Amino acid sequence: MNKLLLILLLFSINATAQKLDRKTYYEYSENLEFRIFGINKQRIIDRGNGYYANNIVAEKGRRFITIVFEFKNNSSQSQEIDFNEIYLRDKNGELHKIDFVVMSMKLTARTNKLQQKLKANKKRKIVAQFRPSFDKDEIIDELVIGEKIIKLNYN
Repeated sequence: MNKLLLILLLFSINATAQKLDRKTYYEYSENLEFRIFGINKQRIIDRGNGYYANNIVAEKGRRFITIVFEFKNNSSQSQEIDFNEIYLRDKNGELHKIDFVVMSMKLTARTNKLQQKLKANKKRKIVAQFRPSFDKDEIIDELVIGEKIIKLNYN
């Protein structure tokens, strides 16, 4: 079920109202960089797997944010990405944490889905959903990674 949602999500990213500069790479760490492939706002997110599904609905006028990251490992060793350190900051300064992470085109048996490994000299798209919800008209323009604040570039 989650794999199907990921595929549908990747194809629906073009419907977003915000026009990001997809060519800009940002630094995650010394050997890892990333770009934002797309931002999607949705009122309903799905949690669960198989036959059990739980829909979470945002309040009226609010939306959940999903970001498709493309991480690039520039080193000759595997690197770990810790999504516990990545937040979105809203216009009120409140931090929104990542609630759900899926690495595209990869099946994993990891128990901690918020930590992903990227092999040496590889690129991989990773989808992350943030909670709590944002105001539906708010422009997402600031990521916080550990102590770093990253301003997102728009066209």
